[in-house]
Amino acid sequence: MAVVGGAKMDRGGRRNELKLGGNSGLGARVRCARVHPAPVLGSPLLRASATPGTPEEASMQACSNSQLSSSWTPCLETRLPPAGFRVAMHDIYFLGVRVPSRLKCRAQCSQLRHTTNSAHSQKEKDMYSCIDQSTSYLHVQSLRNYPTEKLCGEVVVVRFDSALLLGHLGPCTISLERALLTIKYLYKARARVAIVTSWDPGLQSDNPVTKSIDSFAEYLSSLLQVKVIPIDAAPGLTTFKQEEWVQNRIILFGNLLNFRGEVANCNDLSRKLASGATVFVNDSFSLSHKTLASTVGITCFCCVSLAGFHFEEELTQLIKITDTMRRPYIAIIGGSNFLRKAPALRMLASLCDALFFVGKLSFQIMNSHGIPVPSQFIERNAVMEALQIIQVARDRNIPIYYPTDIWCLNNDDSETLRVINSTGQLAGWTPVDIGPSTLEKMSSVIPLYKKILWIGPTDYDLTEFSVGATQLGQLLEKASSDNCDVILVGSAACKALKRKTDSSSRYTEFLNPTIVWEFLKGRILPGIAALDKCYPYQIPWSTVFCDPALPLVVDIGSGNGLFLFQMAKCCERSNFLGLEMNKKLVIKCLQGMASDEKRNLYFVSTNATSTFRSIVSSYPGLLTLVTIQCPNPDFNKEQNRWRMVRRMLVEAVTDLLQTNGQVYLQSDVESVLLGMKEQFLSYSKGQLVMDGDDDGHRMENPFGVASDWERHVLARGAPMYRTMLKKV
Repeated sequence: MAVVGGAKMDRGGRRNELKLGGNSGLGARVRCARVHPAPVLGSPLLRASATPGTPEEASMQACSNSQLSSSWTPCLETRLPPAGFRVAMHDIYFLGVRVPSRLKCRAQCSQLRHTTNSAHSQKEKDMYSCIDQSTSYLHVQSLRNYPTEKLCGEVVVVRFDSALLLGHLGPCTISLERALLTIKYLYKARARVAIVTSWDPGLQSDNPVTKSIDSFAEYLSSLLQVKVIPIDAAPGLTTFKQEEWVQNRIILFGNLLNFRGEVANCNDLSRKLASGATVFVNDSFSLSHKTLASTVGITCFCCVSLAGFHFEEELTQLIKITDTMRRPYIAIIGGSNFLRKAPALRMLASLCDALFFVGKLSFQIMNSHGIPVPSQFIERNAVMEALQIIQVARDRNIPIYYPTDIWCLNNDDSETLRVINSTGQLAGWTPVDIGPSTLEKMSSVIPLYKKILWIGPTDYDLTEFSVGATQLGQLLEKASSDNCDVILVGSAACKALKRKTDSSSRYTEFLNPTIVWEFLKGRILPGIAALDKCYPYQIPWSTVFCDPALPLVVDIGSGNGLFLFQMAKCCERSNFLGLEMNKKLVIKCLQGMASDEKRNLYFVSTNATSTFRSIVSSYPGLLTLVTIQCPNPDFNKEQNRWRMVRRMLVEAVTDLLQTNGQVYLQSDVESVLLGMKEQFLSYSKGQLVMDGDDDGHRMENPFGVASDWERHVLARGAPMYRTMLKKV
């Protein structure tokens, strides 16, 4: 039988019913319409093996396989609803203490997109490690890896995170030290630094630093030990006299929140912020989930967009949340709004070896286990999501924990507090914090794990009750001292662990939980995506090529690879590398060269504009030739024509090209060729010159091998425009 959305299907595709009941308390009956009997394929992440529970875990009140009824038959694949899975929800009724709540849902599978053919196709794609995956946008160019000599004399705009500055007003935190180091590093490299930032105007009455731009600049100067000049005007270097850079190399513009274009990501404000600047450094990681003019829009008008030292470190720590090298791994999850967080919770269920729900989220899990919970604590539109997460945990054989007791406040007497068992009657009481029995359970569970993520508060929206959070913080502090990786997300978790100067480095902290939730949901963070990218993989050149010491020829925008396939056959004493953004074309090229035993040809799916340096710099041989042929111009958008060949690419090619190495440019549109030629001659700073007579850009093809588009153009009688440059 194939399992479809939790129902069993026989070979003929006839519908069977699978009742979720028994000891688990799930009174759900799932029905599926007649469908094609092809099996449903689950996510590879959800099929990862899990660390089996210990005897101590089995004895606790948790969601594990021991609690499943004998009628439950676990499937080998995940049963998350596939694309096209529609669910019609009915009401949930709270019937009393001894009668479990019942869920009735009617599910219809309208379409099954995942088939065995799609699985085979996915495996083929995964074979090629050079293909950028969905998280490749996280691999950004950093200031640390950018050539220092290229910063000298350049105007650099730094997006500074004022929250780091205004949040301490005392000894510098590690995060603030990294942010200040970014500015000091640029200053030492003799760059001209323009700082842009923002802060809440409401802080002006409480914080003396924010009273004026002058006081802010004065305080920043005291931390940097360098004079910072405040510019109380519209942001942009057009308001700053260039001759003043001679004496003052760090300036500070006013509060960006005073300009409406900041939040709206206004093109005009972005252009003003970038006016006169060539390099943009984003060091405001806490705003990565927002689309702002100072973090996203400005990157369209700067030649280079980099991550500062603080941004780079925070991004590294964010990626580590999904790293499962340290096992077993448990997530302690609090807060509320189950429906909105459901995609992130499914991700955690697929990564972690245990989940411990606290706060309002725990009520949703308890309700799905058949534990009676008052209806006002349940999100009725999130019941199916809770069942899916429980199902993922069952498929992976991992436990789900929830509170065994809760501190509650009497609704009629606000002075009366009582500990109530989680399976008891909560009517007339308001939950405020986790109880002592729950903390005792945590104290026995936490030492079993090597990595712990705490995200969300443990209380129930009443922040004055924080005893549970404080005691949980003490447990995690002890776990950290026992060489356990502890990740804290949100102000509640960070405040619970008292920071000590000698132990703060043991924790990874994220004060802004929104970024982490969005990341776990699989959404792209615009502040990260806007930065220039570096190639995320190390290419094994000795495996890719038979002889990695041979001269290298790189074709930028290799397309269907016809040009390189012919070149590789004609010139066996060189290696050929194609860089192409279209992943499908790269896969076809790799499949086409699979039978070739010469191995002097390879293709990579990437944006060469930002990754050329990181890819080619690791090649052990010499770079002798770079070709750019027939790029697609966009005449409707001027900035696209300008960005076809950017300064970053020209500088990378010029730096890595050997002396007497060549750059071959070709297009069937003369203005496009002239634009590329002008960019290379301008940004190479005299290192590239014309190779031979230009002859009106009508030179013959020097290789005797034509690209696919070149053949098409010549076949219709149209001219091709070409030029060759040489490094001197």
